[in-house]
Amino acid sequence: MNFFHDVFLIIQQIPSSFWGVVIGSFFSLAGVAIANRASDRRLRTQFEYARKQKIRDGEMALRKDVYLAAAEAVAAGMEAIGRLANFDLSNDQIISAYAEKAPAISKVHVIARIDTVQAFLGFTSKLGALYFTLFARRYELLEEKSAIATLDDQIAEIGKARDHILELIKQHNIEGVIDAQGWKNLQEKFELEQLRIQDCLTRRTELAGALYPKQLEFMRECAVHTTSLGQAVIPVLSAVRAELELPLDEHTYRQVMEESLASQQEAISDFVKKFMPETAQPPAAGYAQPGSDSLV
Repeated sequence: MNFFHDVFLIIQQIPSSFWGVVIGSFFSLAGVAIANRASDRRLRTQFEYARKQKIRDGEMALRKDVYLAAAEAVAAGMEAIGRLANFDLSNDQIISAYAEKAPAISKVHVIARIDTVQAFLGFTSKLGALYFTLFARRYELLEEKSAIATLDDQIAEIGKARDHILELIKQHNIEGVIDAQGWKNLQEKFELEQLRIQDCLTRRTELAGALYPKQLEFMRECAVHTTSLGQAVIPVLSAVRAELELPLDEHTYRQVMEESLASQQEAISDFVKKFMPETAQPPAAGYAQPGSDSLV
Protein backbone atom coordinates (compact mmCIF):
# COMPACT_ATOMS: atom_id res chain seq x y z
CA MET A 1 0.00 0.00 0.00
CA ASN A 2 2.91 2.29 0.80
CA PHE A 3 4.27 1.63 -2.71
CA PHE A 4 1.21 2.99 -4.46
CA HIS A 5 1.11 5.90 -2.06
CA ASP A 6 4.70 6.71 -2.91
CA VAL A 7 4.02 6.49 -6.64
CA PHE A 8 1.02 8.81 -6.28
CA LEU A 9 3.17 11.32 -4.42
CA ILE A 10 5.80 11.18 -7.11
CA ILE A 11 3.20 11.78 -9.83
CA GLN A 12 1.86 14.76 -7.92
CA GLN A 13 5.30 16.26 -7.92
CA ILE A 14 5.55 16.11 -11.77
CA PRO A 15 4.87 19.56 -13.31
CA SER A 16 1.63 19.99 -15.26
CA SER A 17 3.57 21.28 -18.25
CA PHE A 18 5.15 17.86 -18.56
CA TRP A 19 1.76 16.22 -18.77
CA GLY A 20 0.81 18.71 -21.51
CA VAL A 21 3.85 17.61 -23.49
CA VAL A 22 3.02 13.96 -22.93
CA ILE A 23 -0.61 14.37 -23.92
CA GLY A 24 0.35 16.53 -26.94
CA SER A 25 2.87 13.91 -28.06
CA PHE A 26 0.24 11.22 -27.69
CA PHE A 27 -2.18 13.07 -29.94
CA SER A 28 0.63 13.79 -32.42
CA LEU A 29 1.54 10.13 -32.57
CA ALA A 30 -2.13 9.21 -32.93
CA GLY A 31 -2.49 11.73 -35.78
CA VAL A 32 0.59 10.35 -37.51
CA ALA A 33 -0.71 6.81 -37.14
CA ILE A 34 -4.10 7.77 -38.54
CA ALA A 35 -2.47 9.69 -41.42
CA ASN A 36 -0.17 6.77 -42.18
CA ARG A 37 -3.09 4.37 -42.13
CA ALA A 38 -5.09 6.60 -44.51
CA SER A 39 -2.05 7.01 -46.77
CA ASP A 40 -1.53 3.27 -46.79
CA ARG A 41 -5.18 2.78 -47.71
CA ARG A 42 -4.87 5.31 -50.55
CA LEU A 43 -1.69 3.66 -51.82
CA ARG A 44 -3.36 0.28 -51.75
CA THR A 45 -6.34 1.70 -53.65
CA GLN A 46 -4.05 3.40 -56.18
CA PHE A 47 -2.00 0.24 -56.61
CA GLU A 48 -5.11 -1.86 -57.14
CA TYR A 49 -6.47 0.67 -59.65
CA ALA A 50 -3.13 0.80 -61.48
CA ARG A 51 -3.01 -3.01 -61.53
CA LYS A 52 -6.52 -3.26 -62.93
CA GLN A 53 -5.84 -0.44 -65.42
CA LYS A 54 -2.69 -2.17 -66.61
CA ILE A 55 -4.58 -5.42 -67.10
CA ARG A 56 -7.36 -3.57 -68.90
CA ASP A 57 -4.90 -1.70 -71.14
CA GLY A 58 -3.20 -4.98 -71.99
CA GLU A 59 -6.53 -6.62 -72.83
CA MET A 60 -7.58 -3.61 -74.91
CA ALA A 61 -4.28 -3.64 -76.82
CA LEU A 62 -4.75 -7.36 -77.49
CA ARG A 63 -8.30 -6.73 -78.70
CA LYS A 64 -7.13 -3.98 -81.04
CA ASP A 65 -4.44 -6.19 -82.55
CA VAL A 66 -6.84 -9.11 -83.02
CA TYR A 67 -9.66 -6.99 -84.43
CA LEU A 68 -7.41 -5.06 -86.81
CA ALA A 69 -6.07 -8.33 -88.21
CA ALA A 70 -9.63 -9.67 -88.45
CA ALA A 71 -10.69 -6.49 -90.27
CA GLU A 72 -7.96 -7.11 -92.85
CA ALA A 73 -9.25 -10.65 -93.32
CA VAL A 74 -12.82 -9.37 -93.80
CA ALA A 75 -11.62 -6.87 -96.42
CA ALA A 76 -9.61 -9.59 -98.20
CA GLY A 77 -12.68 -11.84 -98.27
CA MET A 78 -14.82 -9.13 -99.83
CA GLU A 79 -12.09 -8.28 -102.34
CA ALA A 80 -11.89 -11.93 -103.39
CA ILE A 81 -15.59 -11.86 -104.33
CA GLY A 82 -14.96 -8.94 -106.67
CA ARG A 83 -11.91 -10.62 -108.22
CA LEU A 84 -13.87 -13.73 -109.16
CA ALA A 85 -15.01 -11.96 -112.34
CA ASN A 86 -11.41 -11.64 -113.53
CA PHE A 87 -10.95 -14.83 -115.56
CA ASP A 88 -7.28 -14.07 -116.13
CA LEU A 89 -6.63 -14.93 -112.46
CA SER A 90 -6.45 -18.49 -111.21
CA ASN A 91 -8.58 -19.64 -108.29
CA ASP A 92 -5.49 -19.75 -106.08
CA GLN A 93 -4.60 -16.17 -106.96
CA ILE A 94 -8.11 -15.03 -106.10
CA ILE A 95 -8.36 -16.78 -102.75
CA SER A 96 -4.73 -16.63 -101.58
CA ALA A 97 -4.95 -13.25 -99.78
CA TYR A 98 -8.06 -14.26 -97.86
CA ALA A 99 -6.72 -17.74 -97.09
CA GLU A 100 -3.59 -16.14 -95.63
CA LYS A 101 -5.50 -13.69 -93.41
CA ALA A 102 -8.55 -15.82 -92.51
CA PRO A 103 -6.93 -17.45 -89.41
CA ALA A 104 -7.03 -14.01 -87.77
CA ILE A 105 -10.83 -14.30 -87.60
CA SER A 106 -10.58 -17.49 -85.54
CA LYS A 107 -8.70 -15.52 -82.85
CA VAL A 108 -11.79 -13.35 -82.40
CA HIS A 109 -13.58 -16.32 -80.81
CA VAL A 110 -11.01 -16.36 -78.00
CA ILE A 111 -11.40 -12.78 -76.77
CA ALA A 112 -14.68 -11.45 -78.19
CA ARG A 113 -18.05 -11.12 -76.48
CA ILE A 114 -20.81 -13.38 -77.71
CA ASP A 115 -22.53 -10.65 -79.78
CA THR A 116 -19.25 -9.92 -81.57
CA VAL A 117 -18.69 -13.63 -82.23
CA GLN A 118 -22.21 -13.91 -83.64
CA ALA A 119 -21.60 -10.93 -85.94
CA PHE A 120 -18.39 -12.47 -87.29
CA LEU A 121 -20.06 -15.85 -87.72
CA GLY A 122 -22.86 -14.20 -89.69
CA PHE A 123 -20.34 -12.61 -92.03
CA THR A 124 -18.09 -15.66 -92.51
CA SER A 125 -21.09 -17.96 -93.06
CA LYS A 126 -22.44 -15.69 -95.76
CA LEU A 127 -19.01 -15.31 -97.33
CA GLY A 128 -18.46 -19.07 -97.41
CA ALA A 129 -21.85 -19.70 -99.03
CA LEU A 130 -21.10 -17.08 -101.67
CA TYR A 131 -17.75 -18.67 -102.45
CA PHE A 132 -19.39 -22.02 -103.15
CA THR A 133 -22.09 -20.45 -105.32
CA LEU A 134 -19.87 -18.11 -107.29
CA PHE A 135 -17.00 -20.55 -107.75
CA ALA A 136 -19.44 -23.05 -109.26
CA ARG A 137 -20.66 -20.39 -111.69
CA ARG A 138 -17.10 -19.27 -112.41
CA TYR A 139 -16.10 -22.87 -113.18
CA GLU A 140 -18.83 -23.10 -115.84
CA LEU A 141 -17.65 -19.90 -117.48
CA LEU A 142 -14.01 -20.96 -117.31
CA GLU A 143 -14.96 -24.12 -119.18
CA GLU A 144 -16.29 -21.96 -121.99
CA LYS A 145 -13.17 -19.80 -121.88
CA SER A 146 -11.04 -22.94 -122.02
CA ALA A 147 -12.90 -24.04 -125.16
CA ILE A 148 -12.01 -20.70 -126.75
CA ALA A 149 -8.38 -21.14 -125.71
CA THR A 150 -8.37 -24.59 -127.30
CA LEU A 151 -9.62 -23.07 -130.55
CA ASP A 152 -6.89 -20.43 -130.32
CA ASP A 153 -4.29 -23.19 -130.11
CA GLN A 154 -5.86 -24.99 -133.08
CA ILE A 155 -5.90 -21.80 -135.13
CA ALA A 156 -2.24 -21.19 -134.33
CA GLU A 157 -1.25 -24.73 -135.33
CA ILE A 158 -3.29 -24.67 -138.52
CA GLY A 159 -1.87 -21.24 -139.31
CA LYS A 160 1.66 -22.61 -139.09
CA ALA A 161 0.77 -25.45 -141.48
CA ARG A 162 -0.89 -23.01 -143.87
CA ASP A 163 2.10 -20.67 -143.79
CA HIS A 164 4.43 -23.59 -144.53
CA ILE A 165 2.35 -24.55 -147.56
CA LEU A 166 2.39 -20.94 -148.71
CA GLU A 167 6.17 -20.89 -148.51
CA LEU A 168 6.31 -24.03 -150.66
CA ILE A 169 4.02 -22.39 -153.21
CA LYS A 170 6.20 -19.27 -153.33
CA GLN A 171 9.33 -21.39 -153.68
CA HIS A 172 7.64 -23.40 -156.44
CA ASN A 173 6.92 -20.17 -158.34
CA ILE A 174 10.42 -18.79 -157.84
CA GLU A 175 12.14 -21.95 -159.04
CA GLY A 176 9.85 -22.16 -162.05
CA VAL A 177 9.35 -25.88 -161.69
CA ILE A 178 6.74 -27.19 -164.10
CA ASP A 179 4.68 -29.61 -162.02
CA ALA A 180 0.98 -29.12 -162.57
CA GLN A 181 -0.04 -31.90 -160.23
CA GLY A 182 2.28 -30.70 -157.47
CA TRP A 183 0.97 -27.15 -157.90
CA LYS A 184 -2.61 -28.41 -157.69
CA ASN A 185 -1.88 -30.45 -154.56
CA LEU A 186 -0.29 -27.48 -152.82
CA GLN A 187 -3.17 -25.24 -153.80
CA GLU A 188 -5.73 -27.73 -152.51
CA LYS A 189 -3.86 -28.14 -149.21
CA PHE A 190 -3.64 -24.39 -148.81
CA GLU A 191 -7.35 -23.93 -149.44
CA LEU A 192 -8.13 -26.77 -147.02
CA GLU A 193 -6.11 -25.14 -144.24
CA GLN A 194 -7.82 -21.83 -145.01
CA LEU A 195 -11.20 -23.50 -144.62
CA ARG A 196 -10.14 -25.10 -141.34
CA ILE A 197 -9.01 -21.73 -140.02
CA GLN A 198 -12.26 -20.16 -141.17
CA ASP A 199 -14.27 -22.85 -139.39
CA CYS A 200 -12.27 -22.38 -136.18
CA LEU A 201 -12.62 -18.59 -136.35
CA THR A 202 -16.35 -18.89 -136.89
CA ARG A 203 -16.67 -21.24 -133.94
CA ARG A 204 -14.48 -19.00 -131.80
CA THR A 205 -16.60 -15.97 -132.65
CA GLU A 206 -19.73 -17.87 -131.64
CA LEU A 207 -18.24 -19.01 -128.34
CA ALA A 208 -16.80 -15.58 -127.53
CA GLY A 209 -20.06 -13.92 -128.44
CA ALA A 210 -21.90 -16.22 -126.03
CA LEU A 211 -19.32 -15.89 -123.24
CA TYR A 212 -18.83 -12.14 -123.23
CA PRO A 213 -22.31 -11.16 -121.98
CA LYS A 214 -22.12 -13.96 -119.40
CA GLN A 215 -18.87 -12.46 -118.12
CA LEU A 216 -20.47 -9.05 -117.81
CA GLU A 217 -23.47 -10.50 -116.02
CA PHE A 218 -21.21 -12.49 -113.71
CA MET A 219 -19.27 -9.33 -112.91
CA ARG A 220 -22.54 -7.58 -112.04
CA GLU A 221 -23.56 -10.55 -109.91
CA CYS A 222 -20.27 -10.43 -108.00
CA ALA A 223 -20.80 -6.71 -107.41
CA VAL A 224 -24.31 -7.35 -106.06
CA HIS A 225 -23.00 -9.95 -103.63
CA THR A 226 -20.20 -7.61 -102.56
CA THR A 227 -22.91 -5.09 -101.73
CA SER A 228 -24.76 -7.64 -99.63
CA LEU A 229 -21.53 -8.48 -97.82
CA GLY A 230 -21.10 -4.78 -97.09
CA GLN A 231 -24.40 -4.91 -95.23
CA ALA A 232 -23.19 -7.92 -93.22
CA VAL A 233 -20.05 -6.02 -92.19
CA ILE A 234 -22.04 -3.31 -90.37
CA PRO A 235 -23.02 -5.50 -87.35
CA VAL A 236 -19.40 -6.69 -87.16
CA LEU A 237 -18.07 -3.15 -87.10
CA SER A 238 -20.67 -2.04 -84.55
CA ALA A 239 -19.87 -4.90 -82.17
CA VAL A 240 -16.10 -4.43 -82.48
CA ARG A 241 -16.24 -0.68 -81.88
CA ALA A 242 -18.45 -1.26 -78.84
CA GLU A 243 -15.83 -3.59 -77.35
CA LEU A 244 -13.07 -1.10 -78.09
CA GLU A 245 -15.18 1.66 -76.54
CA LEU A 246 -15.14 3.66 -79.76
CA PRO A 247 -18.30 5.65 -80.47
CA LEU A 248 -20.29 4.82 -83.60
CA ASP A 249 -23.51 6.26 -84.95
CA GLU A 250 -24.69 3.03 -86.53
CA HIS A 251 -27.69 4.61 -88.23
CA THR A 252 -25.58 7.28 -89.94
CA TYR A 253 -22.84 4.80 -90.82
CA ARG A 254 -25.37 2.38 -92.29
CA GLN A 255 -26.89 5.16 -94.37
CA VAL A 256 -23.48 6.28 -95.68
CA MET A 257 -22.50 2.67 -96.44
CA GLU A 258 -25.76 2.00 -98.31
CA GLU A 259 -25.36 5.16 -100.39
CA SER A 260 -21.76 4.25 -101.27
CA LEU A 261 -22.64 0.68 -102.21
CA ALA A 262 -25.64 1.83 -104.24
CA SER A 263 -23.42 4.25 -106.14
CA GLN A 264 -20.93 1.48 -106.92
CA GLN A 265 -23.73 -0.83 -108.02
CA GLU A 266 -25.15 1.82 -110.32
CA ALA A 267 -21.74 2.42 -111.91
CA ILE A 268 -21.27 -1.29 -112.56
CA SER A 269 -24.78 -1.63 -114.00
CA ASP A 270 -24.12 1.30 -116.34
CA PHE A 271 -20.86 -0.33 -117.42
CA VAL A 272 -22.64 -3.61 -118.20
CA LYS A 273 -25.39 -1.83 -120.14
CA LYS A 274 -22.84 0.16 -122.10
CA PHE A 275 -20.90 -2.85 -123.37
CA MET A 276 -23.67 -5.41 -123.59
CA PRO A 277 -24.81 -4.32 -127.13
CA GLU A 278 -21.33 -5.03 -128.44
CA THR A 279 -21.41 -8.68 -127.44
CA ALA A 280 -23.12 -9.94 -130.60
CA GLN A 281 -19.96 -9.94 -132.69
CA PRO A 282 -16.83 -9.51 -130.55
CA PRO A 283 -13.67 -9.11 -132.64
CA ALA A 284 -11.36 -12.09 -133.06
CA ALA A 285 -8.35 -9.92 -132.34
CA GLY A 286 -4.89 -11.20 -133.07
CA TYR A 287 -5.82 -13.41 -136.05
CA ALA A 288 -5.51 -12.68 -139.72
CA GLN A 289 -8.61 -13.32 -141.75
CA PRO A 290 -8.41 -16.09 -144.35
CA GLY A 291 -7.60 -14.93 -147.79
CA SER A 292 -5.17 -12.24 -146.63
CA ASP A 293 -2.28 -14.14 -148.25
CA SER A 294 -2.36 -14.25 -152.00
CA LEU A 295 -1.30 -17.27 -153.98
CA VAL A 296 0.17 -15.10 -156.66
